[in-house]
Amino acid sequence: MSALAWTLLAVLVRVAWLAAVPPAVAWDGVIYERTAWRIAHGMGFVDTYNNVPPFLPTAFYPVGYPGLLALAHAFLGPGAWVAGALNVFAAAITTAVVFTLARRAFGAPAAHLSAALYALSPGAVLYTSTLMTETVSAALLIGAVALAERYSRDRSPRFALAAGIVFGVAGLVRPQSLLLAPVVALLSSPSPHWRARARTVALVGVACFAVVLPWTIRNCRVLDGCALVSVNGGSNLFIGTDPAAHGTYRELLRGEGCGHVMTEVAKDRCYGDIAARRIVAHPLAWLALMPAKLQALLDYEVAPASYLVEAGALPAATAARAALWMTAFHRLVCALALLVLVVRRGPLPRPAVLCLGAVIASLAVHAVFFGGDRYHMVFLPLLAVLAGAVLSPARPP
Repeated sequence: MSALAWTLLAVLVRVAWLAAVPPAVAWDGVIYERTAWRIAHGMGFVDTYNNVPPFLPTAFYPVGYPGLLALAHAFLGPGAWVAGALNVFAAAITTAVVFTLARRAFGAPAAHLSAALYALSPGAVLYTSTLMTETVSAALLIGAVALAERYSRDRSPRFALAAGIVFGVAGLVRPQSLLLAPVVALLSSPSPHWRARARTVALVGVACFAVVLPWTIRNCRVLDGCALVSVNGGSNLFIGTDPAAHGTYRELLRGEGCGHVMTEVAKDRCYGDIAARRIVAHPLAWLALMPAKLQALLDYEVAPASYLVEAGALPAATAARAALWMTAFHRLVCALALLVLVVRRGPLPRPAVLCLGAVIASLAVHAVFFGGDRYHMVFLPLLAVLAGAVLSPARPP
């Protein structure tokens, strides 16, 4: 099988799943569907929660996914199935790139295993029926990594600029992606000299922020202050400093913390200030929360099934059984990737280094904020690239 064959298999499996369980709306998907509809009808990115006019400009959620969904609706028409089509398209790109990176790093046998691990991942397949950002974010992240890897070989600035553009789009979908861009840029520098590294970071950074800047200007113009992409970072950091959250997300209580602040940017800054004061006052307590955050991120995989239960698309008993399979498969991918890192001798090839760097940077971001099993699906393809190396002969010492 080739990259095309694995891509077709990934598409067929997901289309078959969508035929059984069509896209359903729950969790943040309610907001994404509503805002995508409003964007598609020329209303702009307005009120994520309010359904009563007049609608006000917002940036609480990132604009990227609703914007892409609205664009897909413009081409494909109405219906929740459009979100499923977007997820299938993203998964097809991801599968092809996983195969390509793994083959370049470890050879054909490893590439086949890596592609199989992503194409047939139970969680990734079930997630095709959701209106959530992770599947699209995964495609954008591994796409940016692949372009950066191409730059490390060809030294052509157009590939570094292309990687920056994709990182910019990824940042509009999931702002944490912007934090990964400089890490990948540094690791992709074709030369270890600081001038070359600085040039690579500059190329990727300029292209990345060229994509984000128009949205930032819009936020500065229509909100109560400036926001790079969205305005929930402060509240997320606030949650990430709370021991009662147990390392994962929890709902903010009415009136809690900055509940008295009504405007978006001011509220976000207020929560960020409270979080910063907590960290400064109790740094060891904040650091002690990090293992729980990483455990919530990596230890299990239940979100796809939980989402579909919440949406009424899957019976609870079926979801419970699916969660066991998803968790087992996820742990297998993680174990294979860790085994490669532990036992493989010699330096890792550049594609693997870039994948590993992006994974470690992702872990660091969630250690600062909070974890959740659906978030690991963004870097699942990168783990699959590393895991495939168990079929690649180790280099001699």
